[in-house]
Amino acid sequence: MKKVNQSIQLQDESFEVSMDLFDQCSSSSKSNLVLTPLTLNELKSFFDKDAIKVINFFLKRSIFSQPELIKGQTSLPIHIPKEHIEQWVVQALGVNPKGAGSYPVDVIANNWAADVKMLSSKVDDKGNLKNGDSGETSLAQKFSDDNFGTENLDTLFTDKKFDLIWKFWKKILVNKYKEIYKIQKIQSIYYFFILRAGKKFHLCGLKVDLSKLKNTAVDISLSTKNNIRIKNYINDEFGNIKIYKAKKRLELRLKAKKWVEDKKVITFDSNFKQRFINIRKTLNNNKLDSYVDEIIKIFKQDI
Repeated sequence: MKKVNQSIQLQDESFEVSMDLFDQCSSSSKSNLVLTPLTLNELKSFFDKDAIKVINFFLKRSIFSQPELIKGQTSLPIHIPKEHIEQWVVQALGVNPKGAGSYPVDVIANNWAADVKMLSSKVDDKGNLKNGDSGETSLAQKFSDDNFGTENLDTLFTDKKFDLIWKFWKKILVNKYKEIYKIQKIQSIYYFFILRAGKKFHLCGLKVDLSKLKNTAVDISLSTKNNIRIKNYINDEFGNIKIYKAKKRLELRLKAKKWVEDKKVITFDSNFKQRFINIRKTLNNNKLDSYVDEIIKIFKQDI
């Protein structure tokens, strides 16, 4: 037991040293939360007019490449790979890509880094955003029980040791990002999101301040035997954070409607119109070339 206690003590000391590092890099923001939404002006300080034009160009080109359907088929949701979204931001902001493998951020600039994510948001039949959460994105995931002391995560959930679980996850988050601050000499980390809402795409951002992890806590009233809700991580009006037992993952969901209502987004309207055409028949009828000319003309008009 003495060796185990010494190991935990060393982990705690390492954690405190890392928290000191984040304190040094934290902004003068009055927010007590880990994640704070960027205002529209703050967002536009990253995404200027040219950057917005670049994003719009890539969005239109991605819409252009959505597959045609055959008459009678149900329309498909617009699909754009996360890797492509990352590259949009690289091109738009002129930053360095770092998204390969398990690196904790996707792009790095002179004194900041960012993770780039895409989330789906529900809309009604008229294309208006619904209340409720977006799809989820992972902020951290750990399958090995070595991350949870002398017990495993399932046992900790069974024993309802929720505060201890959150303590371990805070260490996981700190360990994920501390080397970036040290090696890359950055001052700030951000999350940039593309919120897909039917035919519209909303760009928004969050400032990440890990020094504020000390203000977070488990929200017992909203936690269950399968997941733990964390409070004081993000304003509940804009999103929520949960730890999932089965997934062994810390997840973030956003409330897209609130972001749009509070004008914290840059909105892109894809004006997507699903094309219904049998490409094989078009090819067999020697009309594929003329169809290609037609859709290229439409693409040029859109951009």
